[in-house]
Amino acid sequence: MKNKILVAVDISENTAGIIGQALILAKKLDASVVISSIIPIYVDYLQAQMALVPTQWDELYQGQKELALKELTKIKDQHPYQIISLDVQVGNPKYDIIEKAEQEKVNYIVMGTHGHTGLTHVVLGSTAEYIIRHSKVPVLVVPMNTNSH
Repeated sequence: MKNKILVAVDISENTAGIIGQALILAKKLDASVVISSIIPIYVDYLQAQMALVPTQWDELYQGQKELALKELTKIKDQHPYQIISLDVQVGNPKYDIIEKAEQEKVNYIVMGTHGHTGLTHVVLGSTAEYIIRHSKVPVLVVPMNTNSH
């Protein structure tokens, strides 16, 4: 296998659909797959006093990592004939997805978008938009809002 695909997911109701699209692409390209879930660091968004209890944050992040790994392992086990590796870490999804793509030397990134517009998009930002603008490899964005506009 010469090709490699990075699938960037959060753990949500859309995860299986995004991974499903990536696996279709992987089969067509004879590619291995790295499924990565970056647990966002919340400290940047909270009051300074709340950031002073690191053991509570460690427990929160560890629980989220375990849940993500459990869910991704279930999906991996459903595809025994596909080469899939899993990566779950805590960080900043925008930067860490780009870094992971470079580390793994992937040919493609597959990710979802929630389709926020207007003020929600401005306030929350868009990880997908950042990845599209900064990736050195093609990015396939799977739309999660499939309702007609």
